[in-house]
Amino acid sequence: MSTYDSVQMMQPASNGTVVENVLHQIRNAISAGRFRSGDRLPSEFELMKELNVSRNSLREAMKILSAIGIVEIRRGDGTYICSEIKPSFIDSVAYSVLLEGSSAEELIEFRQTLDEDVLHMAIRKSTEEDIQKLQEYINQMRLKFNNGEIGAAAKLDYRFHQYLAKCTRNRFLERMVLGVYDLFERSIEKNIRTEELFASADEHHQEMVDCIIQRDESRVEEVIARSLSSWRKDVKHKISE
Repeated sequence: MSTYDSVQMMQPASNGTVVENVLHQIRNAISAGRFRSGDRLPSEFELMKELNVSRNSLREAMKILSAIGIVEIRRGDGTYICSEIKPSFIDSVAYSVLLEGSSAEELIEFRQTLDEDVLHMAIRKSTEEDIQKLQEYINQMRLKFNNGEIGAAAKLDYRFHQYLAKCTRNRFLERMVLGVYDLFERSIEKNIRTEELFASADEHHQEMVDCIIQRDESRVEEVIARSLSSWRKDVKHKISE
C-alpha cells in the first residue's frame, strides 16, 4: 500500500475542533501502522484534500505533532514520521495525564505496573556490566547518605532508576520511565531523608539488584510493592489535600 493510499483510509475532520481532528486522524493512522517510522507523509495538498481541512488548520496540527516529537518537518523536502521516539512526546503524555487530574490509585497502579515491567525486562536482559553499575549506584548512595549529602544521594537514587530502565534494552519503555520519573524526582529526596527511610529504600534497591543477579522474576511484584510503600503514602496524602 502506498503512502497516498494509506491516507485515503483517514476520515475527514468532523467533530471537535478541526486541528484536534487532524491530530486524531494522523495519530490513528500511525497507531494502525499505516504510517511507519521514517515514512514521508503525503504532500500538504493531498492531506488537505483527504482530511477536508484548510492549509492553516493542517499546518497548525503539524506544528503540534512536530513539537511533541511525532513528525519532523524538513523544509523543502516534506514531513516525515520521526525515526526515533522523541523525549517530548513521552513527557507530554505523562504531564497531560497528571493535568487531567488522575486519582492517587491510578498513579500508584501506573507506577507499580511500570516498575514491575522494567524489573522483569531488566532481569531478562541485564548484562554483568549492568549489574555492576547498578550495584555501584547503591554503594555510592550509601556513601553520600552516610556523609550527610542527602541531595547527592537522591540524585544517585534517580540515576539508579534511569539506568535500570536502560537495562530493559527497550527505547520506548526507557523513555516512558524517564518521562514519568521526571514527575516524581522531587519526591525521591523526601523518601530518603531520614535514616529509617533511607535504610528502607536501600534495602529495596538491593532487592531489585538481587532479583537481577538471581534472574528471579517470581519476586518482582513483591519487591516492587515494598519499594513503593513510602511513596504510595506520600502520593495519597498529596492528592487528598
